[in-house]
Amino acid sequence: MIDIYEILFYIIEIDCSQYGNDDNVINSFPFTVHLNPATPNSRTTFGLININNREVSSMKIVNQESVPSLIYCLKHLTKLEIVNTSFTDIEQGFPDEIKFFASSLIDLYIQDTKIINLSNEISKLKRLQTLKLSNTGLTSLPDSIGDLPLLNFLILSYNNLSSLPTTMKKLQSLQQLTLSNNPYLRSVQSLNGHPSLRILDTRNCPIELIPRNLPQLTTLYMSNNNLRKLIDIETLGKATDSKKMFDFDQNRIETVSPRIGHVRNLYRLNLCCNKLKVLPTNILNIATLSYLNIKCNPFPPRDLKEMVSKFRKTNPTLKLSYK
Repeated sequence: MIDIYEILFYIIEIDCSQYGNDDNVINSFPFTVHLNPATPNSRTTFGLININNREVSSMKIVNQESVPSLIYCLKHLTKLEIVNTSFTDIEQGFPDEIKFFASSLIDLYIQDTKIINLSNEISKLKRLQTLKLSNTGLTSLPDSIGDLPLLNFLILSYNNLSSLPTTMKKLQSLQQLTLSNNPYLRSVQSLNGHPSLRILDTRNCPIELIPRNLPQLTTLYMSNNNLRKLIDIETLGKATDSKKMFDFDQNRIETVSPRIGHVRNLYRLNLCCNKLKVLPTNILNIATLSYLNIKCNPFPPRDLKEMVSKFRKTNPTLKLSYK
């Protein structure tokens, strides 16, 4: 619930009453907003408005100097996208005023816009389902990120995150988390035990350990990290029979545990470009395995030839990349 003093402060700072409807709010912006364009352009600022009641439901602001404060007068906005446009009077920060979209906002996309820290007020967006903060310079997430009950997709690629709050396990609706290209992120262990996560993308990060005990996980992209071992891999996706697709290419993996044979319905396994000299023998018996990439590993030539021969006997339909 929004505090009454916050409301009074907001009214003093931003008087929306004089504009009457969303149409008038849009017309007051210091730049042109194309309403209901026939073919929306990725480089054009535009909005979608209901022609009957003149309520704006979606807004995309691209390549402008700043986001006008009057945008918070749009009380029916369900989707907001901001690209290469700073927030008014906010230097590398995320405006607390975002809380005034609490009753409407479902999708929030911010890209190529400097946001070092995320405001705790993000927790007020109880209807939010998709949050994307890409190439913003984000260094941390507040604990309040866990207070978004409907958040389904969280995209935080091309940032400067170094850790994740443990409260992310409270995101009971979260299905997909993208953390790719965070050059300081060394661990995702705070995700261990997350009950609903299905897709995790950490490509191009210096992460040293795979996550554990993600019962619904089906897809894991961990290319170009600092993995050496695949510890407790059998705990990934253990509660679902859906196909599992794991990419561990371009790491430093030296051993694969025999527990790989206990992954439920393992369908795709990419181990390309690691430091493997041997694979566990029970990998030959994974009947569900459809694709296996073991190229660019220092297998002894004789052992590799023998292994390929065995795969062709035990799993003749397997698509095997080894040279």
